[in-house]
Amino acid sequence: MAARGAIAVLPPAGDAARRLGIILAVLLAGAAIGAGATRSPTLAVGAVVGVAFVWVAFRNLAAGLAFFVVLTFFERLPGSPATGLTLVKAAGFVLAIAWLAALANRRDQAPLIFRDHPWLAYAGVFFITWSLASMLWAEDPISARFETGRLAQNVLFFFIVFTAISRRQHLLWVLGAYLGGAVLTAVVGLAGASSSEQFSPYADTSRLSGGISDPNELAAILIPAIVIAAFLLAVTSSPLWRWVLGSIVVVTSLALFLTQSRGGLLSLAVVVLVTPFLAGPVRLRALVVILAVAAIGIGYYALVAPPQALGHVTKFSVGSGTGREDLWRVAIQMFKNHPLNGVGTGNFQVVEPRYALQNINLPRVDLVVDTPKVAHNTYLHVLTELGVVGFAAFAGMLLGALGLAWRAIHTLARRGELRMEILGRGVLIGTIGMLAAYVFITAQYEKQLWLLLGICAALATLARAGETAEG
Repeated sequence: MAARGAIAVLPPAGDAARRLGIILAVLLAGAAIGAGATRSPTLAVGAVVGVAFVWVAFRNLAAGLAFFVVLTFFERLPGSPATGLTLVKAAGFVLAIAWLAALANRRDQAPLIFRDHPWLAYAGVFFITWSLASMLWAEDPISARFETGRLAQNVLFFFIVFTAISRRQHLLWVLGAYLGGAVLTAVVGLAGASSSEQFSPYADTSRLSGGISDPNELAAILIPAIVIAAFLLAVTSSPLWRWVLGSIVVVTSLALFLTQSRGGLLSLAVVVLVTPFLAGPVRLRALVVILAVAAIGIGYYALVAPPQALGHVTKFSVGSGTGREDLWRVAIQMFKNHPLNGVGTGNFQVVEPRYALQNINLPRVDLVVDTPKVAHNTYLHVLTELGVVGFAAFAGMLLGALGLAWRAIHTLARRGELRMEILGRGVLIGTIGMLAAYVFITAQYEKQLWLLLGICAALATLARAGETAEG
Protein backbone atom coordinates (compact mmCIF):
# COMPACT_ATOMS: atom_id res chain seq x y z
CA MET A 1 0.00 0.00 0.00
CA ALA A 2 2.85 2.33 0.88
CA ALA A 3 4.43 1.62 -2.47
CA ARG A 4 1.14 2.40 -4.24
CA GLY A 5 0.83 5.68 -2.35
CA ALA A 6 4.36 6.62 -3.31
CA ILE A 7 3.65 5.81 -6.93
CA ALA A 8 0.42 7.82 -6.83
CA VAL A 9 2.16 11.05 -5.88
CA LEU A 10 4.82 10.76 -8.56
CA PRO A 11 4.24 13.14 -11.49
CA PRO A 12 3.18 11.60 -14.81
CA ALA A 13 6.04 10.52 -17.02
CA GLY A 14 5.23 13.24 -19.60
CA ASP A 15 5.34 16.00 -16.99
CA ALA A 16 8.59 14.68 -15.57
CA ALA A 17 10.17 14.61 -19.01
CA ARG A 18 8.99 18.16 -19.74
CA ARG A 19 10.38 19.45 -16.44
CA LEU A 20 13.66 17.65 -17.06
CA GLY A 21 13.81 19.22 -20.52
CA ILE A 22 13.21 22.69 -19.07
CA ILE A 23 15.93 22.17 -16.46
CA LEU A 24 18.41 20.97 -19.09
CA ALA A 25 17.53 23.88 -21.40
CA VAL A 26 18.06 26.38 -18.58
CA LEU A 27 21.40 24.78 -17.69
CA LEU A 28 22.56 24.78 -21.31
CA ALA A 29 21.43 28.38 -21.82
CA GLY A 30 23.21 29.41 -18.63
CA ALA A 31 26.40 27.68 -19.74
CA ALA A 32 26.23 29.31 -23.18
CA ILE A 33 25.60 32.76 -21.72
CA GLY A 34 28.44 32.28 -19.22
CA ALA A 35 30.82 31.27 -22.00
CA GLY A 36 29.72 34.23 -24.11
CA ALA A 37 30.24 36.64 -21.22
CA THR A 38 33.95 35.87 -21.22
CA ARG A 39 34.20 37.09 -24.84
CA SER A 40 31.52 39.79 -25.05
CA PRO A 41 29.68 41.02 -21.95
CA THR A 42 27.31 43.03 -24.17
CA LEU A 43 26.39 39.91 -26.13
CA ALA A 44 25.83 38.02 -22.89
CA VAL A 45 23.50 40.72 -21.57
CA GLY A 46 21.61 40.66 -24.86
CA ALA A 47 21.31 36.87 -24.60
CA VAL A 48 19.91 37.12 -21.07
CA VAL A 49 17.37 39.72 -22.22
CA GLY A 50 16.46 37.54 -25.19
CA VAL A 51 15.90 34.41 -23.11
CA ALA A 52 13.81 36.40 -20.61
CA PHE A 53 11.73 37.89 -23.42
CA VAL A 54 11.01 34.51 -25.01
CA TRP A 55 9.91 33.08 -21.65
CA VAL A 56 7.68 36.07 -20.87
CA ALA A 57 6.11 36.29 -24.34
CA PHE A 58 5.06 32.64 -24.45
CA ARG A 59 3.87 32.65 -20.86
CA ASN A 60 1.75 35.83 -21.20
CA LEU A 61 1.31 37.59 -24.55
CA ALA A 62 0.39 40.93 -22.93
CA ALA A 63 3.50 40.87 -20.74
CA GLY A 64 5.59 40.01 -23.79
CA LEU A 65 4.01 42.94 -25.64
CA ALA A 66 4.88 45.28 -22.76
CA PHE A 67 8.47 43.98 -22.86
CA PHE A 68 8.60 44.57 -26.61
CA VAL A 69 7.18 48.09 -26.32
CA VAL A 70 10.10 49.16 -24.15
CA LEU A 71 12.58 47.69 -26.65
CA THR A 72 11.10 49.70 -29.54
CA PHE A 73 12.22 52.95 -27.93
CA PHE A 74 15.87 51.92 -28.24
CA GLU A 75 15.97 50.48 -31.75
CA ARG A 76 18.45 53.08 -33.03
CA LEU A 77 20.87 53.68 -30.18
CA PRO A 78 24.51 54.33 -31.10
CA GLY A 79 26.24 51.07 -31.92
CA SER A 80 23.03 49.26 -32.81
CA PRO A 81 22.87 47.86 -36.36
CA ALA A 82 20.70 49.83 -38.77
CA THR A 83 20.15 46.88 -41.10
CA GLY A 84 19.97 43.11 -40.86
CA LEU A 85 18.72 41.21 -37.84
CA THR A 86 18.40 43.65 -34.94
CA LEU A 87 17.28 42.90 -31.40
CA VAL A 88 13.90 44.53 -32.02
CA LYS A 89 13.33 42.56 -35.23
CA ALA A 90 14.20 39.31 -33.49
CA ALA A 91 11.90 40.19 -30.60
CA GLY A 92 9.14 41.04 -33.05
CA PHE A 93 9.47 37.62 -34.68
CA VAL A 94 9.25 35.92 -31.28
CA LEU A 95 6.21 38.03 -30.39
CA ALA A 96 4.48 37.01 -33.63
CA ILE A 97 5.09 33.32 -32.88
CA ALA A 98 3.80 33.82 -29.33
CA TRP A 99 0.69 35.48 -30.80
CA LEU A 100 0.01 32.49 -33.04
CA ALA A 101 0.52 30.17 -30.08
CA ALA A 102 -1.93 32.22 -27.99
CA LEU A 103 -4.53 32.06 -30.75
CA ALA A 104 -4.07 28.29 -31.03
CA ASN A 105 -4.36 27.73 -27.29
CA ARG A 106 -7.23 30.10 -26.53
CA ARG A 107 -9.11 29.74 -29.80
CA ASP A 108 -12.49 31.51 -29.53
CA GLN A 109 -11.58 33.15 -26.20
CA ALA A 110 -8.81 35.36 -27.60
CA PRO A 111 -9.78 38.69 -29.21
CA LEU A 112 -9.21 38.45 -32.95
CA ILE A 113 -9.65 41.51 -35.11
CA PHE A 114 -10.73 39.45 -38.13
CA ARG A 115 -13.65 38.16 -36.07
CA ASP A 116 -14.46 41.17 -33.89
CA HIS A 117 -13.94 44.00 -36.42
CA PRO A 118 -13.55 42.38 -39.85
CA TRP A 119 -13.90 45.64 -41.77
CA LEU A 120 -10.83 47.06 -39.98
CA ALA A 121 -8.85 43.87 -40.55
CA TYR A 122 -9.73 43.83 -44.24
CA ALA A 123 -8.67 47.47 -44.55
CA GLY A 124 -5.26 46.45 -43.21
CA VAL A 125 -5.03 43.45 -45.54
CA PHE A 126 -6.06 45.55 -48.53
CA PHE A 127 -3.50 48.21 -47.60
CA ILE A 128 -0.70 45.63 -47.68
CA THR A 129 -2.07 43.93 -50.81
CA TRP A 130 -2.22 47.24 -52.69
CA SER A 131 1.29 48.09 -51.51
CA LEU A 132 2.57 44.74 -52.78
CA ALA A 133 0.72 45.23 -56.07
CA SER A 134 2.56 48.53 -56.54
CA MET A 135 5.59 46.44 -57.53
CA LEU A 136 3.86 46.10 -60.90
CA TRP A 137 4.11 49.81 -61.70
CA ALA A 138 6.95 50.94 -59.43
CA GLU A 139 10.16 52.12 -61.10
CA ASP A 140 12.10 50.19 -58.45
CA PRO A 141 10.10 47.02 -57.65
CA ILE A 142 12.78 45.78 -55.23
CA SER A 143 12.27 48.83 -53.01
CA ALA A 144 8.50 48.37 -53.28
CA ARG A 145 8.80 44.77 -52.10
CA PHE A 146 11.15 45.61 -49.24
CA GLU A 147 9.08 48.53 -47.93
CA THR A 148 5.89 46.50 -48.26
CA GLY A 149 7.50 43.94 -45.97
CA ARG A 150 8.08 46.68 -43.39
CA LEU A 151 4.47 47.83 -43.66
CA ALA A 152 3.22 44.25 -43.33
CA GLN A 153 5.20 43.79 -40.11
CA ASN A 154 3.57 46.88 -38.62
CA VAL A 155 0.04 45.90 -39.63
CA LEU A 156 0.70 42.47 -38.10
CA PHE A 157 1.89 44.25 -34.96
CA PHE A 158 -1.44 46.12 -34.90
CA PHE A 159 -3.28 42.76 -35.00
CA ILE A 160 -1.07 41.39 -32.20
CA VAL A 161 -1.73 44.39 -29.95
CA PHE A 162 -5.46 43.94 -30.40
CA THR A 163 -5.28 40.30 -29.31
CA ALA A 164 -2.83 40.85 -26.44
CA ILE A 165 -4.90 43.49 -24.60
CA SER A 166 -7.84 41.38 -23.49
CA ARG A 167 -7.98 42.55 -19.86
CA ARG A 168 -7.74 45.95 -18.23
CA GLN A 169 -4.66 44.83 -16.37
CA HIS A 170 -3.04 44.22 -19.77
CA LEU A 171 -3.88 47.76 -20.84
CA LEU A 172 -2.13 49.16 -17.77
CA TRP A 173 0.93 46.98 -18.42
CA VAL A 174 1.28 48.19 -22.01
CA LEU A 175 0.63 51.84 -21.19
CA GLY A 176 3.11 51.60 -18.33
CA ALA A 177 5.66 50.15 -20.74
CA TYR A 178 5.01 53.00 -23.17
CA LEU A 179 5.53 55.59 -20.43
CA GLY A 180 8.64 53.80 -19.19
CA GLY A 181 10.13 53.56 -22.68
CA ALA A 182 9.39 57.23 -23.42
CA VAL A 183 10.98 58.40 -20.17
CA LEU A 184 14.04 56.18 -20.56
CA THR A 185 14.69 57.22 -24.15
CA ALA A 186 14.31 60.87 -23.12
CA VAL A 187 16.76 60.38 -20.25
CA VAL A 188 19.23 58.75 -22.66
CA GLY A 189 19.11 61.91 -24.74
CA LEU A 190 19.29 64.23 -21.73
CA ALA A 191 22.35 62.34 -20.50
CA GLY A 192 24.02 62.83 -23.88
CA ALA A 193 24.27 59.09 -24.60
CA SER A 194 22.88 59.39 -28.12
CA SER A 195 23.27 61.65 -31.08
CA SER A 196 21.33 62.05 -34.30
CA GLU A 197 24.51 63.12 -36.07
CA GLN A 198 25.54 59.54 -36.82
CA PHE A 199 22.32 58.94 -38.75
CA SER A 200 22.28 62.09 -40.88
CA PRO A 201 24.95 64.53 -42.03
CA TYR A 202 22.33 67.27 -41.74
CA ALA A 203 21.49 66.53 -38.12
CA ASP A 204 21.56 69.33 -35.59
CA THR A 205 23.30 67.92 -32.53
CA SER A 206 21.88 70.69 -30.33
CA ARG A 207 18.45 69.04 -30.63
CA LEU A 208 17.50 66.17 -28.33
CA SER A 209 17.00 62.87 -30.14
CA GLY A 210 17.12 60.24 -27.36
CA GLY A 211 17.16 56.57 -28.29
CA ILE A 212 14.97 57.37 -31.32
CA SER A 213 17.81 59.19 -33.15
CA ASP A 214 15.45 61.71 -34.76
CA PRO A 215 14.26 64.76 -32.77
CA ASN A 216 10.97 65.02 -34.66
CA GLU A 217 10.12 61.36 -34.16
CA LEU A 218 11.03 61.63 -30.48
CA ALA A 219 8.71 64.63 -30.09
CA ALA A 220 5.87 62.72 -31.77
CA ILE A 221 6.09 59.77 -29.37
CA LEU A 222 6.53 61.97 -26.29
CA ILE A 223 3.18 63.70 -26.80
CA PRO A 224 1.08 60.56 -26.07
CA ALA A 225 3.28 59.84 -23.04
CA ILE A 226 2.60 63.31 -21.63
CA VAL A 227 -1.15 63.04 -22.22
CA ILE A 228 -1.54 59.47 -20.94
CA ALA A 229 0.48 60.25 -17.80
CA ALA A 230 -1.67 63.35 -17.22
CA PHE A 231 -4.89 61.34 -17.48
CA LEU A 232 -3.50 58.58 -15.28
CA LEU A 233 -2.90 61.26 -12.64
CA ALA A 234 -6.64 61.89 -12.63
CA VAL A 235 -7.47 58.26 -11.75
CA THR A 236 -4.60 57.52 -9.34
CA SER A 237 -5.00 58.05 -5.61
CA SER A 238 -1.65 56.65 -4.45
CA PRO A 239 0.75 59.49 -3.48
CA LEU A 240 3.72 57.46 -4.72
CA TRP A 241 2.22 56.83 -8.14
CA ARG A 242 1.04 60.42 -8.42
CA TRP A 243 4.61 61.52 -7.78
CA VAL A 244 5.91 59.07 -10.39
CA LEU A 245 3.36 60.19 -12.99
CA GLY A 246 4.02 63.85 -12.25
CA SER A 247 7.74 63.23 -12.75
CA ILE A 248 7.02 61.53 -16.07
CA VAL A 249 5.05 64.57 -17.23
CA VAL A 250 7.87 66.93 -16.26
CA VAL A 251 10.71 64.86 -17.79
CA THR A 252 8.90 64.12 -21.05
CA SER A 253 7.76 67.75 -21.36
CA LEU A 254 11.32 68.99 -20.91
CA ALA A 255 12.53 66.49 -23.50
CA LEU A 256 9.75 67.55 -25.89
CA PHE A 257 10.88 71.17 -25.90
CA LEU A 258 14.56 70.24 -26.16
CA THR A 259 13.80 68.45 -29.42
CA GLN A 260 13.02 71.89 -30.89
CA SER A 261 10.47 70.15 -33.08
CA ARG A 262 7.85 72.21 -34.89
CA GLY A 263 5.81 69.04 -35.30
CA GLY A 264 5.95 68.47 -31.55
CA LEU A 265 4.72 72.00 -30.85
CA LEU A 266 1.93 71.60 -33.41
CA SER A 267 0.97 68.33 -31.76
CA LEU A 268 0.86 70.00 -28.34
CA ALA A 269 -1.32 72.78 -29.76
CA VAL A 270 -3.74 70.19 -31.18
CA VAL A 271 -3.89 68.47 -27.78
CA VAL A 272 -4.72 71.79 -26.12
CA LEU A 273 -7.50 72.37 -28.66
CA VAL A 274 -9.13 68.94 -28.46
CA THR A 275 -8.81 68.37 -24.70
CA PRO A 276 -11.84 70.55 -23.74
CA PHE A 277 -14.00 68.56 -26.17
CA LEU A 278 -12.71 65.02 -25.53
CA ALA A 279 -11.52 64.98 -21.91
CA GLY A 280 -15.03 64.52 -20.50
CA PRO A 281 -15.34 64.58 -16.70
CA VAL A 282 -11.69 65.58 -16.16
CA ARG A 283 -11.46 68.25 -18.85
CA LEU A 284 -10.60 70.99 -16.36
CA ARG A 285 -7.84 69.05 -14.59
CA ALA A 286 -6.45 67.70 -17.85
CA LEU A 287 -6.46 71.14 -19.43
CA VAL A 288 -4.63 72.58 -16.40
CA VAL A 289 -1.85 69.97 -16.78
CA ILE A 290 -1.57 70.44 -20.55
CA LEU A 291 -1.50 74.22 -20.20
CA ALA A 292 1.17 73.85 -17.51
CA VAL A 293 3.23 71.84 -20.02
CA ALA A 294 2.69 74.59 -22.59
CA ALA A 295 3.81 77.16 -20.00
CA ILE A 296 7.03 75.18 -19.46
CA GLY A 297 7.63 75.40 -23.20
CA ILE A 298 6.96 79.13 -23.34
CA GLY A 299 9.31 79.67 -20.42
CA TYR A 300 12.00 77.56 -22.03
CA TYR A 301 11.93 79.32 -25.38
CA ALA A 302 11.55 82.79 -23.84
CA LEU A 303 14.15 82.54 -21.09
CA VAL A 304 16.51 79.60 -21.62
CA ALA A 305 16.64 78.45 -25.23
CA PRO A 306 19.41 79.82 -27.47
CA PRO A 307 18.31 82.23 -30.23
CA GLN A 308 18.82 79.62 -32.95
CA ALA A 309 16.38 77.26 -31.18
CA LEU A 310 13.71 79.95 -31.04
CA GLY A 311 14.36 80.80 -34.67
CA HIS A 312 14.09 77.16 -35.67
CA VAL A 313 10.58 76.70 -34.25
CA THR A 314 9.22 80.11 -35.25
CA LYS A 315 10.57 80.45 -38.78
CA PHE A 316 9.33 77.95 -41.33
CA SER A 317 12.08 78.67 -43.84
CA VAL A 318 12.68 76.77 -47.04
CA GLY A 319 16.30 77.73 -46.98
CA SER A 320 17.18 75.82 -43.83
CA GLY A 321 16.44 72.62 -41.97
CA THR A 322 14.84 69.85 -43.97
CA GLY A 323 13.32 72.08 -46.66
CA ARG A 324 9.85 70.68 -46.04
CA GLU A 325 8.12 73.14 -48.37
CA ASP A 326 10.31 71.96 -51.24
CA LEU A 327 9.58 68.33 -50.46
CA TRP A 328 5.86 69.01 -50.14
CA ARG A 329 5.82 70.78 -53.52
CA VAL A 330 7.48 67.76 -55.10
CA ALA A 331 5.05 65.38 -53.37
CA ILE A 332 2.00 67.35 -54.51
CA GLN A 333 3.21 67.43 -58.10
CA MET A 334 4.06 63.73 -57.93
CA PHE A 335 0.54 62.97 -56.71
CA LYS A 336 -0.97 65.04 -59.53
CA ASN A 337 0.99 62.94 -62.02
CA HIS A 338 0.02 59.61 -60.39
CA PRO A 339 -3.28 60.26 -58.54
CA LEU A 340 -4.85 56.81 -58.59
CA ASN A 341 -2.11 54.27 -57.86
CA GLY A 342 0.91 56.43 -56.90
CA VAL A 343 4.54 55.77 -57.80
CA GLY A 344 4.85 52.61 -55.73
CA THR A 345 5.82 51.90 -52.13
CA GLY A 346 9.37 52.98 -51.36
CA ASN A 347 9.68 54.85 -54.66
CA PHE A 348 9.20 58.46 -53.58
CA GLN A 349 12.95 59.00 -53.26
CA VAL A 350 13.58 57.03 -56.47
CA VAL A 351 11.35 59.29 -58.59
CA GLU A 352 11.98 62.50 -56.65
CA PRO A 353 15.20 63.75 -58.36
CA ARG A 354 13.62 64.12 -61.79
CA TYR A 355 11.17 66.69 -60.40
CA ALA A 356 14.07 69.12 -60.01
CA LEU A 357 13.90 69.49 -63.82
CA GLN A 358 10.26 70.52 -63.75
CA ASN A 359 8.84 74.00 -63.28
CA ILE A 360 8.90 73.88 -59.47
CA ASN A 361 10.57 76.46 -57.25
CA LEU A 362 13.05 74.47 -55.12
CA PRO A 363 15.40 76.57 -52.94
CA ARG A 364 16.79 73.32 -51.41
CA VAL A 365 17.31 71.39 -54.63
CA ASP A 366 20.11 69.43 -52.92
CA LEU A 367 17.50 67.64 -50.79
CA VAL A 368 15.75 66.49 -53.96
CA VAL A 369 18.71 65.61 -56.19
CA ASP A 370 21.90 65.08 -54.19
CA THR A 371 20.40 63.40 -51.12
CA PRO A 372 16.74 62.67 -51.90
CA LYS A 373 14.65 62.79 -48.75
CA VAL A 374 11.25 61.42 -47.77
CA ALA A 375 8.23 63.72 -48.00
CA HIS A 376 8.40 64.67 -44.29
CA ASN A 377 4.63 64.28 -44.13
CA THR A 378 3.17 60.84 -43.46
CA TYR A 379 -0.08 61.49 -45.27
CA LEU A 380 1.48 63.09 -48.35
CA HIS A 381 4.07 60.32 -48.52
CA VAL A 382 1.47 57.54 -48.49
CA LEU A 383 -0.67 59.48 -50.97
CA THR A 384 2.18 59.89 -53.45
CA GLU A 385 3.39 56.30 -53.18
CA LEU A 386 0.05 54.48 -53.11
CA GLY A 387 -2.35 56.99 -54.64
CA VAL A 388 -5.92 57.61 -53.59
CA VAL A 389 -6.68 53.89 -53.40
CA GLY A 390 -3.89 53.01 -50.97
CA PHE A 391 -4.35 56.19 -48.97
CA ALA A 392 -8.06 55.38 -48.50
CA ALA A 393 -7.13 52.04 -46.91
CA PHE A 394 -4.51 53.71 -44.68
CA ALA A 395 -6.94 56.44 -43.62
CA GLY A 396 -9.60 53.80 -43.02
CA MET A 397 -7.33 52.07 -40.50
CA LEU A 398 -6.52 55.33 -38.71
CA LEU A 399 -10.10 56.58 -38.53
CA GLY A 400 -11.46 53.10 -37.81
CA ALA A 401 -9.23 52.64 -34.75
CA LEU A 402 -10.06 56.14 -33.47
CA GLY A 403 -13.75 55.48 -34.04
CA LEU A 404 -13.63 52.24 -32.03
CA ALA A 405 -11.94 54.10 -29.17
CA TRP A 406 -14.60 56.84 -29.22
CA ARG A 407 -17.44 54.29 -29.16
CA ALA A 408 -15.74 52.39 -26.33
CA ILE A 409 -15.44 55.59 -24.29
CA HIS A 410 -19.16 56.27 -24.67
CA THR A 411 -19.98 52.70 -23.67
CA LEU A 412 -17.85 53.01 -20.54
CA ALA A 413 -19.43 56.37 -19.72
CA ARG A 414 -22.95 54.94 -19.96
CA ARG A 415 -22.03 52.16 -17.56
CA GLY A 416 -20.44 54.58 -15.12
CA GLU A 417 -16.95 53.01 -15.36
CA LEU A 418 -15.21 56.31 -14.74
CA ARG A 419 -11.58 55.16 -14.46
CA MET A 420 -11.57 53.22 -17.71
CA GLU A 421 -13.44 56.02 -19.45
CA ILE A 422 -10.85 58.59 -18.39
CA LEU A 423 -7.97 56.33 -19.36
CA GLY A 424 -9.56 55.72 -22.76
CA ARG A 425 -9.92 59.46 -23.29
CA GLY A 426 -6.23 59.93 -22.53
CA VAL A 427 -5.26 57.27 -25.08
CA LEU A 428 -7.53 58.82 -27.72
CA ILE A 429 -6.25 62.38 -27.21
CA GLY A 430 -2.63 61.22 -27.11
CA THR A 431 -3.07 59.31 -30.37
CA ILE A 432 -4.66 62.32 -32.06
CA GLY A 433 -1.73 64.42 -30.89
CA MET A 434 0.75 61.95 -32.38
CA LEU A 435 -1.13 61.90 -35.69
CA ALA A 436 -0.94 65.70 -35.77
CA ALA A 437 2.85 65.54 -35.36
CA TYR A 438 3.00 63.22 -38.37
CA VAL A 439 2.15 66.17 -40.61
CA PHE A 440 5.86 67.04 -40.26
CA ILE A 441 7.47 63.59 -40.54
CA THR A 442 7.13 60.41 -42.57
CA ALA A 443 6.21 57.85 -39.93
CA GLN A 444 3.99 55.14 -41.40
CA TYR A 445 6.68 52.60 -40.41
CA GLU A 446 6.92 53.67 -36.75
CA LYS A 447 5.91 50.96 -34.30
CA GLN A 448 4.53 53.46 -31.80
CA LEU A 449 1.90 54.49 -34.35
CA TRP A 450 0.61 50.96 -34.82
CA LEU A 451 0.84 50.27 -31.09
CA LEU A 452 -1.44 53.19 -30.22
CA LEU A 453 -3.86 52.32 -33.02
CA GLY A 454 -3.99 48.76 -31.68
CA ILE A 455 -4.67 50.05 -28.16
CA CYS A 456 -7.47 52.27 -29.47
CA ALA A 457 -9.08 49.28 -31.17
CA ALA A 458 -8.57 47.10 -28.06
CA LEU A 459 -10.54 49.60 -25.96
CA ALA A 460 -13.63 48.28 -27.75
CA THR A 461 -12.85 44.78 -26.44
CA LEU A 462 -12.46 46.04 -22.87
CA ALA A 463 -15.62 48.12 -23.04
CA ARG A 464 -17.63 45.21 -24.42
CA ALA A 465 -16.28 42.81 -21.80
CA GLY A 466 -17.21 45.16 -18.96
CA GLU A 467 -16.32 43.98 -15.50
CA THR A 468 -15.25 40.58 -16.82
CA ALA A 469 -12.13 42.29 -18.20
CA GLU A 470 -10.91 43.12 -14.71
CA GLY A 471 -7.85 41.37 -13.32
